[in-house]
Amino acid sequence: MNLSFLIQNIRLLSFGIIMAFTSSFGQTFFISLFGPSIQLEFGLSHTSWGSVYLIGTLGSALVLTYSGSLIDYYKLNHYTFFSVFALIFSCIFISIISSYFLLIFAIFFLRQTGQGLTSHISSTTMARYFVKKRGTAIAIGSLGMALGEATLPVIVVILISLIGWRYTYFSSSLVIMFFLFPLIILLLRKFETRFVEKISSVNIMQNGSNYETSKSFTRLEVLKDFRFYLMAPGLMAPGIILTALFFHHLNIADSKNWSHLWITGNYFIYSFSVSFIAIVVGILIDKFSAKVLAIMSLVPLIFSMLCLSFSFNPYIVIPYMFFLGTSSGFTYTSHPAIIAEMYGTKYLGSIKSLLSVLTVFGSAIGPIILGVLMDLNFSIEVILIYFSVYSFVCTLFFIFALQKKYNYV
Repeated sequence: MNLSFLIQNIRLLSFGIIMAFTSSFGQTFFISLFGPSIQLEFGLSHTSWGSVYLIGTLGSALVLTYSGSLIDYYKLNHYTFFSVFALIFSCIFISIISSYFLLIFAIFFLRQTGQGLTSHISSTTMARYFVKKRGTAIAIGSLGMALGEATLPVIVVILISLIGWRYTYFSSSLVIMFFLFPLIILLLRKFETRFVEKISSVNIMQNGSNYETSKSFTRLEVLKDFRFYLMAPGLMAPGIILTALFFHHLNIADSKNWSHLWITGNYFIYSFSVSFIAIVVGILIDKFSAKVLAIMSLVPLIFSMLCLSFSFNPYIVIPYMFFLGTSSGFTYTSHPAIIAEMYGTKYLGSIKSLLSVLTVFGSAIGPIILGVLMDLNFSIEVILIYFSVYSFVCTLFFIFALQKKYNYV
């Protein structure tokens, strides 16, 4: 990795990392830590809790088609400040709700502001302001998510045991307000003047690039492109499968006769793998273009599920977490980059919001799909085989959509 690139762009890259980390407070891995406590307090069954999560997340996906596109029309600092304040409100709101009905709105707000807007800002900004180093920039930005996955679960579990789930989520709002938000303000200070030159250079680089589309598609034009529909199942696959697995990891551990601590204690392998592979994939994207890497993005996911399908040995969790993280590293980096390469950056926020909607929608239905199949007495092993077949078919669709004769340059 070029050290001068990091030094010259340290503030913008740091902004991407901080926004990705901030999104953690609305991500599945974070909210799921509060699940048992919320279920106990509100008297919710697994199905009821899953249904609340589904409704809130689906609502977020629908709204994101509009809210995500606004990044194209408002100043980045204004859009970011509003989104972060909305996330602070969301953390406070869920900490004070008193009814099952309000819990639906709480999940909606967290998913919209956390998984939706703040992560959308991170990946869109990295993809928009970098072209020849786009893959590297997106990868660096995604490190914020990996950092959240590696550090927050342990902290949250300890805090819940000490002060309860409500005060823990309220504490999250304080962390955002008094630590993360001041950093964001600092990093975006005089953004418009500092990056006017950079924005102009991006446009010049686009026109001279041999791998960037010379045309910027509108969202309507993207929706008329058959390649988008071929890629859609594969773009949704990580959201469906990874969310389902993380949401039900404790159930998976029970089915394998593993301890809960064993499977959650190996999350650090997942986080390390995400960080390492994201950087490697980002560098490779800069060298070969995103379409080569996007085609391979689901292959590690298939390997991870096969590992878990064919073994009851608890040590299989180690390669399982590694391949799962490898797939996330591929996804975090290659999927936003392929959208920018294929469709340009002028309307990237609007188009990227389509990718975000697919991800959010997938994360909404994933836990329900896995839960229903388990309730129908399908074994975890069989379900993972089904998911593997789905991922393999999606990979074939990627190959067909991105083959050379349909090239976009």
